Amino acid sequence: MSNQVEAIVTFNDGIAYVLSQPVEFTYYKQGDLIIGLDDTCTFVSCYFYERPSMGFKAFGGREFDITLENGEVIHCDGQWWDGGYQKAEKLLGEELVRVTYEDIESLKKCYVFSGCKAIASSLSKLRETYDGEVQGYWAYEALLKGRDKPIREDRKQ
Repeated sequence: MSNQVEAIVTFNDGIAYVLSQPVEFTYYKQGDLIIGLDDTCTFVSCYFYERPSMGFKAFGGREFDITLENGEVIHCDGQWWDGGYQKAEKLLGEELVRVTYEDIESLKKCYVFSGCKAIASSLSKLRETYDGEVQGYWAYEALLKGRDKPIREDRKQ
């Protein structure tokens, strides 16, 4: 399944991608690193292992499971932290950059974008597929919500 860029929205000092489909990661474990890649090999999510200490756990001690591509389930309870991207860059042999994104249906329900890393060359190719105008953050929110005008003015970039 190929994800399409539905819109590009100004976001803080950069841009956010509005995608046709949710980004879903397939996770691979490499030693003390778990690397998640979407089906287009554009978006990257990483976790690194570090033993938690008393009162200091990843994600505030929130428990969750990560299912790997081989079906193995890793139960996370404070020991898997968001990070390890420099190591992932070396393993993937690719430059990783920050990216802000969300799928259009999720944004219609809750106008909040997500962030992760992306393979720079793949993100550049994805960006090239969009030939529409770059929308202002508040202007795009008004468009999604069916309002005539935004609730706030967008900052000039």
